[in-house]
Amino acid sequence: MSDGRGRLFGTVAELYDRYRPDPPEGLAASLGELAGRRVLDVGAGTGKLTRFLLARGARVSAVEPDDAMRAVLVARSPGVEAVAATAEALPFAEATFDLVASSSAWHWFEHPAAELELARVLRDGGRIVVAWNGLSRTEPWVRDLVRRRERDDDPYRQPRGVNADLSGGPYEEISDFDLEWVWRRSVEELVGVFATYSGSLVRSDGERLELFAAVRAEAEARAIDGAVEVPMSLRGTTARRAAR
Repeated sequence: MSDGRGRLFGTVAELYDRYRPDPPEGLAASLGELAGRRVLDVGAGTGKLTRFLLARGARVSAVEPDDAMRAVLVARSPGVEAVAATAEALPFAEATFDLVASSSAWHWFEHPAAELELARVLRDGGRIVVAWNGLSRTEPWVRDLVRRRERDDDPYRQPRGVNADLSGGPYEEISDFDLEWVWRRSVEELVGVFATYSGSLVRSDGERLELFAAVRAEAEARAIDGAVEVPMSLRGTTARRAAR
């Protein structure tokens, strides 16, 4: 069930790129060697993961269906092949890529169509890495803010995963990974992050202001020298494409 909120991110594309977290350095261990490899970033958004991959020498193609999000990606990484497409219908030949990666987008894809289409464009032995990078629920104050962000009774709420179910498809050597890390943010930056979540975008102006006030109050109470140490979690799944 969907209310189309996945396409709302384009309305805050610049804010999304400014405030959402970059992948932590620890993600590199799960991606493996990237120099010279052909890599597909699926659901690339404004290119946070794309830039991480480029910095490590990958030859990146990015897929993002939202025009406004993709425009920010192209502006930040003008040399990247960026196409308007979805994970379920990719405009690439079979066995094109050494690695397919997706960060904080898997829950927007249609399954199992996406798994099969990504396997199609992966070469035999190529790898898939699915990651979620976001606020950690290990601290009660963060859990409380997350609950404020997305109501449990929302029928359209998209549950964030901690791993991808790649069993039953053309994948092998499936394994999960996790990393806790700390993100140092100003009070305004933390409030800005909450302005980019789908649970905020679908709310009324009054509800958003109430949410932002709660985030600001919590951040100000926890700030030291103007910054908040925000607990973060990187979670995900890696697998290898089985031989055809």
